[in-house]
Amino acid sequence: MVFRNPLSTNRHRRPLPTIGPVERAPWTPVSLSAISRLSSHIPPPEPCPDAVPAYRRAAVLMGLFQGRNGDIYIILSQRATGMRSHAGDTALPGGRFEANDPSLEATARREAWEECGLPIDTSRVQKLCELRSFLSANELVVTPVVVLITDPTIQPRLNPQEVSSVFSLPLACFLQHNPTPSMRAYLRLPPKPSNEDLARMPSTMASGISDWHTCRDALWLGRRYRRHTFWDTRNPVMGLTSDILIHAAMLAYDQEPDYVRLALGQPSTDELILSAFTGPLATRKRRVRPRFSMLPQPIDESETLGEGRDSNVDSRAVDASEDAVNESSLRDSKL
Repeated sequence: MVFRNPLSTNRHRRPLPTIGPVERAPWTPVSLSAISRLSSHIPPPEPCPDAVPAYRRAAVLMGLFQGRNGDIYIILSQRATGMRSHAGDTALPGGRFEANDPSLEATARREAWEECGLPIDTSRVQKLCELRSFLSANELVVTPVVVLITDPTIQPRLNPQEVSSVFSLPLACFLQHNPTPSMRAYLRLPPKPSNEDLARMPSTMASGISDWHTCRDALWLGRRYRRHTFWDTRNPVMGLTSDILIHAAMLAYDQEPDYVRLALGQPSTDELILSAFTGPLATRKRRVRPRFSMLPQPIDESETLGEGRDSNVDSRAVDASEDAVNESSLRDSKL
């Protein structure tokens, strides 16, 4: 990643439309309650903060804003196609902690400015909370910083060396396996998925068939871990990004997703962090290659054949899906 001074010139940036329309409906009661929950959220302490070196820390910025119907939307970016690694992936603005950063919040804000031109202005981009730490695929401890963009006239300016586009999605969509009709409209999905659309989706997923959400299980640090993908029509959301957004939506709306979120026996994030930094699998390397291996069809004890699960898995679909996820499991290496 190319880092620049946050106060440097904008000559390499191109203007974009405003984040939110000037004329929009008031916040819905559900959205106001969600924002209130986030603003009062206090994350639990990390399990081993002293064991995590500064060079293995990172932060991402979750920029929320008011949609035209009063719903909460999240800003996402697509990495530039010219990047040497993980080109075109969907991400939250963010990156590694640097020695000059006074805090992880400062890291997240600096990165959002460098990548998308989001102002480092706490009056227009107000902090709501920090979330619990996550472990990225290449074993950085990542702190999500949740902010509310209160100025709808802000114009993001992209650094074309790092970001090709920005787009937004309703935060609530990450709790839905088969989106409601109104949510499908927000997601630019057809009113009803066609048989052709469903046939193109991987057939090895838990929670039944969907043209929006699928998942695969991986063996990560010796434990089974579920990875979720949301098939946005512009660019899929997966990996660490999807994990963070699912968690944020659960906190905001005080509800579980309507799909099987965890693999059988899946470790908590704290357990993963402890394994990565204190256990026999711990490493002090600055850069760690992802220690993933993909597993077959996710099956939970609560799942039985005939309840929306596919008992006749096509081996060609398994191979194609596994190839896709093996590739996507490396996409967190920016963090």
